[in-house]
Amino acid sequence: MIHVLSIMLSGLGRRFAFWGAIAAAVGFAAWTLIRRGRRAAEADLAIRRAEARIRAMQTSRDTRHDVQSSDQADLKRRADRWMRD
Repeated sequence: MIHVLSIMLSGLGRRFAFWGAIAAAVGFAAWTLIRRGRRAAEADLAIRRAEARIRAMQTSRDTRHDVQSSDQADLKRRADRWMRD
């Protein structure tokens, strides 16, 4: 009887070890995917911020160039139109 009981318990121990190893592997894979996804999202956000900053700098440069290259009458006309709208 003790021999049969020890065989059953050792079989259960192997099953628990097997399912525990599978659960640990799935948990590790999920943790890795979440971590990789978070880093990819952070990199994507950094790229989008840099592109927005570049667009803002180009718009500012173009506006500054337009103001510096226009004459006073054109600037006054644009200011009047801007204030009307």
